[in-house]
Amino acid sequence: MLGALQRFWTYPLVAVALVASLLPAAAVEGGQSPYFKGYRDFMTGVLPGPGVTVRQDFYVYSGKERSTLPQGRLTLDLKQVTHVLGVTVVTPYQLFGGDYAFSVRGGVSDFDADMALATRFGTMRRSGSLTSLNDIVVNPVTLGWHAGNWHWNVLAAVFLPAGNYDRNRLANTGKNAWAVSPQLGVTYFDPKTGWEVSGAAIYVNSFANTDTNYKSGDMFHFDFAAGRMLTPAFKLGAVGYYAQQLGPDSGAGTIAGGRKLRVAGIGPGISYTFTMNNIAMNLVAKYYREFGAQHTTQGDSGSLSLRVRF
Repeated sequence: MLGALQRFWTYPLVAVALVASLLPAAAVEGGQSPYFKGYRDFMTGVLPGPGVTVRQDFYVYSGKERSTLPQGRLTLDLKQVTHVLGVTVVTPYQLFGGDYAFSVRGGVSDFDADMALATRFGTMRRSGSLTSLNDIVVNPVTLGWHAGNWHWNVLAAVFLPAGNYDRNRLANTGKNAWAVSPQLGVTYFDPKTGWEVSGAAIYVNSFANTDTNYKSGDMFHFDFAAGRMLTPAFKLGAVGYYAQQLGPDSGAGTIAGGRKLRVAGIGPGISYTFTMNNIAMNLVAKYYREFGAQHTTQGDSGSLSLRVRF
């Protein structure tokens, strides 16, 4: 009789402890890649001449995840508003025949998350919100080349764990893990016809989160954009992205199983170029509808990006 009573109380307590540890976990810890999906878009393969470009992005996202874990049914609702500021400096120097540049970007995000796990012991719920700094991304080396209508560049980005993070919190604006990301961007642009096709391949290798002993699997991203100049200043086209986790998560903190993230998004994009006080400016608006999600959220996102060149 005493043993039965002990089991009656112990099983729910174990379930609660398990859910508390599971709730922040997903394929790629937190369920989102360190790389900002769709960040690279029109003319992404073009590295302009010497100068400084300042880019300000306003990004809004709303998505849901419905997944089945060995421990139960996972439900996640995520809303995000992010401001990203990036600065790229193109130098007059060359390396390996390519123009040399470097850049840095950071941002502030507002996260709202609601999560639940339905188990045989009942449904455990948790929610959280946070407005704080994101991790910082540094590109110490970017090299760009040009050949007629073709333009391409390579870079090596480093994600610095400078964002706000707490292992006991559901909503975090930082990943608490270093990551390195080699990238390749290519653009074909014909100024006679106004047609452009651009694509960027992004590989992300994350190091372990030392607070949770969780190592996210490597990620592959592909961002693309295609459009045509309808006027010398206005471009209309389509944008999209594909994200695929290449390997399962690992480490002692990986208790939700070997889940692999996958999601794609596509939608319209417009670009408008103008000058103000003799300063060149470019405004890009994008909307993405996600589909094919696996072990991550699926939803809608929109962004407005202003790029100013000095």
